[in-house]
Amino acid sequence: MSEIKKSSKPNIPFTFLKWLVMILSIVMIFGFLFLVIILSIKIYNFNTPTLAITKPTNHDVVISKGKIERLDIEDNLLTIVVRLSSDQLEVSVIDTTDRKLINQYYIKQKKSPYNR
Repeated sequence: MSEIKKSSKPNIPFTFLKWLVMILSIVMIFGFLFLVIILSIKIYNFNTPTLAITKPTNHDVVISKGKIERLDIEDNLLTIVVRLSSDQLEVSVIDTTDRKLINQYYIKQKKSPYNR
């Protein structure tokens, strides 16, 4: 029988390969944990509300000149209806607790041929 020659030295030592695999595994685990931490911080900051909006110091509400048709207070809302001309109204809705103008719109009335 012929003897099989075994080389005394392998091409790359197994200890180096074990060390390389262990170092690369640790680097991958730390990289993954780093990404998870960064993403969770970004998501947490995205979901948290920003600082409270400061209330403006000027609470003046401008109402157009005209004849006041109606004032109505209901559920802390003040509704003011002002007749600007014979066919145009202005409606303003103001929150009385915050003293802010919530909505303001204009209505133009059309005369119907049926109503005389």
